Amino acid sequence: MTPSLAAAAPGARIDKVMSKPVLTVEIDASLWDAWQLLFVSGLRHLVVLDTDGSPLGVISDRNVLAQPPATMEHLQARSVRDVLGRLPRLRVLPSDHPTVAAAIMREHSVEAVAVVDVRERLVGIVSESDLVSWLVQ
Repeated sequence: MTPSLAAAAPGARIDKVMSKPVLTVEIDASLWDAWQLLFVSGLRHLVVLDTDGSPLGVISDRNVLAQPPATMEHLQARSVRDVLGRLPRLRVLPSDHPTVAAAIMREHSVEAVAVVDVRERLVGIVSESDLVSWLVQ
């Protein structure tokens, strides 16, 4: 945790910073389906859900389009599982300080982290944009 930020905002919590509702995609969906969700929504991140609905991680538009060649046929032939398997399974709790999410993002070079409750149910997502908004408030 960054001491200066934590000291300046000791009561800050992820659940006051995160975005919700969250756009999700199932692990076995095609990358084309994921891209369509991102494109239509205008968002940059999807939380990936396992077949039982539990959150597994976050993929971004960059993760999807980094699958060369990024043609419709290629993206239809690959699944979200192909991309997610190479990404770390990261999450934060609603009660965590926002600097916890920032530290995770920095350490793992990711732009967003799923927010789950103590039962591992998805409750939100926190992105770099959410953290920047929090910082300037």
